[in-house]
Amino acid sequence: MTERLRLRPVCKADVEAIHAALQDIEIARWLSRVPYPYGRDDAEWFAGEVEAGRIPAYAVIDADGFAGVIAIDPTLGYWFARDRWGRGYATEAGRALLDAHFSNGNAEAVEAGYYDDNAGSGRVLDKLGFELVGPQMLPSMVLGHDVPGQKTRLTRARWNVLRAQERTAAA
Repeated sequence: MTERLRLRPVCKADVEAIHAALQDIEIARWLSRVPYPYGRDDAEWFAGEVEAGRIPAYAVIDADGFAGVIAIDPTLGYWFARDRWGRGYATEAGRALLDAHFSNGNAEAVEAGYYDDNAGSGRVLDKLGFELVGPQMLPSMVLGHDVPGQKTRLTRARWNVLRAQERTAAA
Protein backbone atom coordinates (compact mmCIF):
# COMPACT_ATOMS: atom_id res chain seq x y z
CA MET A 1 0.00 0.00 0.00
CA THR A 2 1.24 3.46 -0.84
CA GLU A 3 -0.26 6.91 -0.66
CA ARG A 4 -1.92 6.51 -4.08
CA LEU A 5 -1.72 2.81 -4.87
CA ARG A 6 -2.83 -0.54 -3.52
CA LEU A 7 -1.02 -3.75 -4.43
CA ARG A 8 -2.85 -7.06 -4.22
CA PRO A 9 -2.31 -10.42 -5.90
CA VAL A 10 -3.58 -10.62 -9.47
CA CYS A 11 -6.88 -12.53 -9.61
CA LYS A 12 -9.42 -13.76 -12.15
CA ALA A 13 -11.31 -10.46 -11.79
CA ASP A 14 -8.31 -8.76 -13.47
CA VAL A 15 -8.44 -10.86 -16.65
CA GLU A 16 -10.40 -8.32 -18.71
CA ALA A 17 -8.16 -5.39 -17.69
CA ILE A 18 -4.95 -7.36 -18.29
CA HIS A 19 -6.17 -8.60 -21.65
CA ALA A 20 -7.28 -5.13 -22.76
CA ALA A 21 -4.05 -3.41 -21.70
CA LEU A 22 -1.76 -5.95 -23.32
CA GLN A 23 -3.50 -5.51 -26.68
CA ASP A 24 -1.52 -2.27 -26.83
CA ILE A 25 1.70 -2.97 -28.74
CA GLU A 26 3.29 0.05 -27.02
CA ILE A 27 3.05 -1.89 -23.74
CA ALA A 28 3.72 -5.42 -25.00
CA ARG A 29 6.85 -4.49 -26.97
CA TRP A 30 8.74 -3.60 -23.78
CA LEU A 31 7.98 -6.93 -22.06
CA SER A 32 10.24 -9.91 -22.58
CA ARG A 33 7.84 -12.73 -21.68
CA VAL A 34 4.54 -11.47 -23.12
CA PRO A 35 3.28 -12.71 -26.49
CA TYR A 36 1.60 -10.42 -28.99
CA PRO A 37 -1.18 -10.48 -29.74
CA TYR A 38 -2.02 -11.25 -26.12
CA GLY A 39 -5.08 -13.46 -26.00
CA ARG A 40 -7.78 -13.66 -23.37
CA ASP A 41 -6.59 -17.22 -22.68
CA ASP A 42 -3.12 -15.79 -21.94
CA ALA A 43 -4.63 -13.45 -19.34
CA GLU A 44 -6.69 -16.29 -17.85
CA TRP A 45 -3.60 -18.51 -17.63
CA PHE A 46 -1.59 -15.72 -15.97
CA ALA A 47 -4.28 -14.94 -13.38
CA GLY A 48 -4.68 -18.67 -12.67
CA GLU A 49 -0.94 -19.09 -12.13
CA VAL A 50 -0.93 -16.19 -9.66
CA GLU A 51 -3.98 -17.52 -7.81
CA ALA A 52 -2.30 -20.96 -7.62
CA GLY A 53 0.79 -19.36 -6.03
CA ARG A 54 3.15 -20.13 -8.93
CA ILE A 55 3.70 -16.50 -10.00
CA PRO A 56 4.06 -13.77 -7.32
CA ALA A 57 2.48 -10.93 -9.31
CA TYR A 58 0.50 -7.99 -7.96
CA ALA A 59 -2.21 -5.90 -9.51
CA VAL A 60 -1.57 -2.20 -8.97
CA ILE A 61 -4.81 -0.41 -8.18
CA ASP A 62 -5.24 3.37 -8.22
CA ALA A 63 -8.29 5.56 -7.56
CA ASP A 64 -9.69 4.65 -10.99
CA GLY A 65 -9.11 0.89 -10.70
CA PHE A 66 -6.66 -1.52 -12.30
CA ALA A 67 -3.48 0.33 -13.38
CA GLY A 68 -0.94 -2.41 -14.09
CA VAL A 69 1.09 -5.35 -12.78
CA ILE A 70 4.32 -5.60 -10.80
CA ALA A 71 6.28 -8.65 -9.65
CA ILE A 72 9.58 -9.97 -8.38
CA ASP A 73 9.82 -13.37 -10.07
CA PRO A 74 12.86 -13.54 -9.41
CA THR A 75 13.63 -10.32 -11.30
CA LEU A 76 11.65 -7.11 -10.90
CA GLY A 77 9.18 -6.64 -13.73
CA TYR A 78 6.26 -4.28 -14.24
CA TRP A 79 3.93 -2.78 -16.78
CA PHE A 80 1.18 -0.17 -16.62
CA ALA A 81 -1.75 0.71 -18.84
CA ARG A 82 -0.70 3.49 -21.18
CA ASP A 83 -3.13 6.01 -19.67
CA ARG A 84 -1.20 5.60 -16.38
CA TRP A 85 2.25 6.33 -17.86
CA GLY A 86 4.10 9.38 -16.55
CA ARG A 87 2.46 9.39 -13.11
CA GLY A 88 5.35 7.82 -11.18
CA TYR A 89 3.40 4.61 -10.53
CA ALA A 90 6.25 2.25 -11.48
CA THR A 91 8.59 3.93 -8.99
CA GLU A 92 5.95 4.13 -6.26
CA ALA A 93 4.76 0.54 -6.66
CA GLY A 94 8.37 -0.61 -7.04
CA ARG A 95 9.35 0.96 -3.72
CA ALA A 96 6.42 -0.74 -1.97
CA LEU A 97 7.23 -4.14 -3.45
CA LEU A 98 10.96 -3.82 -2.75
CA ASP A 99 10.20 -2.80 0.86
CA ALA A 100 8.13 -5.96 1.23
CA HIS A 101 10.77 -8.08 -0.50
CA PHE A 102 13.66 -6.84 1.62
CA SER A 103 11.64 -7.05 4.86
CA ASN A 104 12.13 -10.83 4.53
CA GLY A 105 15.40 -11.57 6.28
CA ASN A 106 16.32 -14.20 3.68
CA ALA A 107 15.60 -12.03 0.63
CA GLU A 108 18.26 -12.01 -2.03
CA ALA A 109 19.37 -9.12 -4.21
CA VAL A 110 16.95 -8.25 -7.01
CA GLU A 111 17.91 -7.99 -10.65
CA ALA A 112 16.06 -6.23 -13.45
CA GLY A 113 16.66 -5.64 -17.10
CA TYR A 114 15.47 -3.18 -19.67
CA TYR A 115 15.81 -2.79 -23.42
CA ASP A 116 18.28 -0.12 -24.53
CA ASP A 117 15.43 1.68 -26.32
CA ASN A 118 13.32 1.82 -23.14
CA ALA A 119 14.85 4.83 -21.39
CA GLY A 120 11.75 5.25 -19.19
CA SER A 121 12.26 1.87 -17.57
CA GLY A 122 15.95 2.63 -17.10
CA ARG A 123 15.00 5.84 -15.24
CA VAL A 124 12.57 3.94 -12.99
CA LEU A 125 15.23 1.39 -12.05
CA ASP A 126 17.73 4.18 -11.40
CA LYS A 127 15.24 5.96 -9.09
CA LEU A 128 14.73 2.70 -7.23
CA GLY A 129 18.48 2.41 -6.64
CA PHE A 130 19.35 -0.35 -9.08
CA GLU A 131 22.96 -0.26 -10.24
CA LEU A 132 24.06 -1.03 -13.76
CA VAL A 133 25.71 -4.45 -14.10
CA GLY A 134 26.23 -4.24 -17.83
CA PRO A 135 24.87 -4.96 -21.28
CA GLN A 136 22.96 -8.13 -21.99
CA MET A 137 20.72 -9.55 -24.68
CA LEU A 138 17.11 -9.79 -23.49
CA PRO A 139 14.42 -11.97 -25.05
CA SER A 140 11.49 -10.35 -26.81
CA MET A 141 8.51 -12.59 -27.55
CA VAL A 142 6.92 -9.72 -29.49
CA LEU A 143 9.87 -9.45 -31.88
CA GLY A 144 10.78 -13.14 -31.77
CA HIS A 145 14.46 -12.54 -31.05
CA ASP A 146 16.82 -11.18 -28.42
CA VAL A 147 17.22 -7.41 -28.10
CA PRO A 148 20.14 -5.38 -26.68
CA GLY A 149 19.51 -4.27 -23.14
CA GLN A 150 20.98 -3.58 -19.73
CA LYS A 151 21.13 -5.71 -16.61
CA THR A 152 20.77 -3.97 -13.25
CA ARG A 153 20.95 -5.14 -9.64
CA LEU A 154 19.80 -3.93 -6.23
CA THR A 155 21.25 -5.41 -3.04
CA ARG A 156 19.60 -5.39 0.36
CA ALA A 157 22.48 -3.31 1.76
CA ARG A 158 22.06 -0.63 -0.92
CA TRP A 159 18.27 -0.63 -0.45
CA ASN A 160 18.63 -0.14 3.30
CA VAL A 161 21.06 2.77 2.85
CA LEU A 162 18.82 4.48 0.28
CA ARG A 163 15.69 4.10 2.42
CA ALA A 164 17.54 5.46 5.49
CA GLN A 165 18.65 8.47 3.43
CA GLU A 166 15.06 9.08 2.29
CA ARG A 167 13.78 8.92 5.88
CA THR A 168 16.48 11.37 7.03
CA ALA A 169 15.69 13.78 4.20
CA ALA A 170 11.98 13.65 5.01
CA ALA A 171 12.52 14.35 8.73
